[in-house]
Amino acid sequence: MRKAIGATFLGLVSLLAVGVAAQEPPPIARSGSSTMVSAGSATVKALPLGKDRLQLTWEYLGVNTDDSGKGINHNTSVRCLGSAHFVNELYQEYTNACVFTRTDGDQIFTTEKFTESTGPMSKGGALKGTSVITGGTGKLAGITGSSEWVRYGVRPGLEGTVQTVTRAKSSYKLP
Repeated sequence: MRKAIGATFLGLVSLLAVGVAAQEPPPIARSGSSTMVSAGSATVKALPLGKDRLQLTWEYLGVNTDDSGKGINHNTSVRCLGSAHFVNELYQEYTNACVFTRTDGDQIFTTEKFTESTGPMSKGGALKGTSVITGGTGKLAGITGSSEWVRYGVRPGLEGTVQTVTRAKSSYKLP
């Protein structure tokens, strides 16, 4: 029985190793554009500022895919830190900084700002904004670019968290 369990474990580890190797990112073009979807969850801290105002801070963890399956952000993990100020549940200020980590370990850094709120995300509204690529590591050192995005809130799977889906159109240039 122990040999069967050991053989099964070894087989699963081998499959995992092959799966990780098969997910190596495609070669990087010197410039490009893509349409992406990011989904994830944030832990949020809230500071009520009277009856109508609220300050939030968060840490977001998610994943990103590129519609073509070939973009520089395809199958990346995403980590963001941000904050927002609300008046009557509507965004007044918003800042967010993110790190996208590729399967090869190279990273892309971005900062975000909102341009428009279509109402509270908790009531079906969306947040629209722009991102600027501020740098990268490894093969992505010196990268520049930008994105336009729309972020939607979804019903949280766990109380005290926020889940979102973001759709973005992005372009970049490497030196």
